[in-house]
Order: sequence, then structure tokens, then C-alpha cells
Amino acid sequence: MKGIALHVLGDDLSLLARQRDEEAPGVSISPGAGFDDLFVALDRFNERWVEATSFLSPPMVIELLRLSGEWTQHFYGTVDADRCGEAVPWIGPDPAPYWLLAAREYWERWIHQLQIRRAVGRIALHEPRFVIPAVAVAMRGFPQGLAPFPAPAGTTVSVQLTDAGEAAWTVGCNGQTWTLYDGAPADPTVNLALDADTAALLFSRAFANAELTERIRPQGDPDLGAIIVAGLAAFFSRG
Repeated sequence: MKGIALHVLGDDLSLLARQRDEEAPGVSISPGAGFDDLFVALDRFNERWVEATSFLSPPMVIELLRLSGEWTQHFYGTVDADRCGEAVPWIGPDPAPYWLLAAREYWERWIHQLQIRRAVGRIALHEPRFVIPAVAVAMRGFPQGLAPFPAPAGTTVSVQLTDAGEAAWTVGCNGQTWTLYDGAPADPTVNLALDADTAALLFSRAFANAELTERIRPQGDPDLGAIIVAGLAAFFSRG
């Protein structure tokens, strides 16, 4: 748990340094490097940070998180939401607007909140008001995740939260590229219907690989459904 808290503290300080103060990023990879290279570099950065700060006491970590959280909230609350900042590599290579960068940080912190709460037996943040924005952010990576799998024009993959009103997202293919939009068609090619509790566990990386493939059962085209489950397992399972 302390390691997760130190990781979040490092995230706060890193994003403030590079986004607010325009300092050079602490993690860099060679041009043309793939996702695997990026994640390896991030893992190494995080491991070094957590190891270097492990001497901090829990009360000190809590106090530092309170301060860095206030700084982070103030920065994202005052920066021009439509101004472009850094890219979010798992969404796309182009610079992302700050509203999306803030949304990414919400998802990151929601994941780590749930990890800590599960570890100490506290009530998790599985209510739709917390889950819907987290899933909405996660879905933004689906078009790039599906890019290697061309499909006929009109192919659609929908994710719906069954107990969260009209919360649904669809990734549609025009025969060449995949695009995300809100809502779901009446008869998607593949439909993944999840209650908020299952969605929270899935998108906060609570499932082991075997459990994820057992519990996540898309409806519709079985071949495309298998690709979706394999992708979810690769990105969202905890191993």
C-alpha cells in the first residue's frame, strides 16, 4: 500500500514538473519505440522512485499527498481545458487537450484508490458516479487498441453499463479506422454488457488473467469477441 501511495505522489510531482513547470519529462523513449518500450521505461522510473522514497514515513507520505493533490487540483482547475499538452500514447500520438489529461489522471487515481481500498477492506468506489468517468477514459484507448484489426465497414463494438442509466460507448470501424462515440446501436457486432461492480473491477485491474477471461463474456460475433477479451486481458488484467 505504501508503494502505491508513493507511486501516486511521484505521479503528482512528475506531471506538475513537466506540465505546469515545463520541465523535461523524467521518462523518455527513442522515436518510433513501441508501447512495450514505453511501459518498460515507465515501470523502471516508478520502481526507482518508490525505492528512493521508501524511507518516508506513512504520516509524511499522507501529508505530501495532500499538498501535491491540492497543487494538482489547482493546476487542472485553472489551465485552459482546450489547450493541448502532452500526448497520451495509449490514446494516440497527437498532443491531448488538458481536459483529457485531467481525465487520464482521474482514472489513474481511481485505480490506485481501489487498489488500496481492496487491500485494507474499505468500501470501494464502485458507484456509477465514479465508474462512468473512469470507463469513459479507458474507452478512449479502444480505437488504437483495435487498429491492428481491420474490419468491414459498419462493424461496431459496444460497452454498456447495465445499471448506470444510458452509459454506453461504441467503437465503430469504417473499413479502415476505428472511431469512438457515445451510446450504442441497437444491434452492435459485439456487445459487452457489464454492471458497475464488474466494470469497476475490470477497469481498475482487479482481475487475474484467468478470472477476466472467465467473467467477461461478450455477445455477438465470437471471433471479434475473442479479440476484445484478449485485448482486455493484455491491458487490464493483473497477470
